[in-house]
Amino acid sequence: MVLPIILLLLLVVNPSQEAVEPILLDNGLCPVARCVTYDEVNTLWAVPDAAYFQQCRRVATGGWALQLMPCAPGTLFSYKQQVCVLPVYWKGCAALPDEQRCAAPRCGTYKEVNTLWVHESSDKFYQCRRINGTWAPLALPCAPGTLYSFKHQVCVLPSMWEASCNDE
Repeated sequence: MVLPIILLLLLVVNPSQEAVEPILLDNGLCPVARCVTYDEVNTLWAVPDAAYFQQCRRVATGGWALQLMPCAPGTLFSYKQQVCVLPVYWKGCAALPDEQRCAAPRCGTYKEVNTLWVHESSDKFYQCRRINGTWAPLALPCAPGTLYSFKHQVCVLPSMWEASCNDE
């Protein structure tokens, strides 16, 4: 008897169902937020809920830390545009081309050297290592029972794993 009363109360209190739809759009495939390099400190980072974003802020110890920031009401954060936009202009990172996460491993820039790359086998990944004075990708195995997640930049349990590329 309690459940019908609660549902009725929700309908009475909020007759417009459109106003309560949560804004949880897919920013799950956006790059992992970091505050290490100059470029990273000056990048706004997406979080799964597109009504928010993260930015690097100076902390008392002199380092950098991520701070969660809200978008203005009625706007969504676009990682690609680096600003909160009206929903009609919003595109999540899932709309970014697979080439960013599925390309052959590259070790030319600081960011690339510090990225773990997708391997053809989901229980392995590529990491840039210094070999004979230059950076080169080296295939490494995940721990037994785990699979590599580009999204998380680490090997994860199968229950947390999602395919990084369309062909997996």
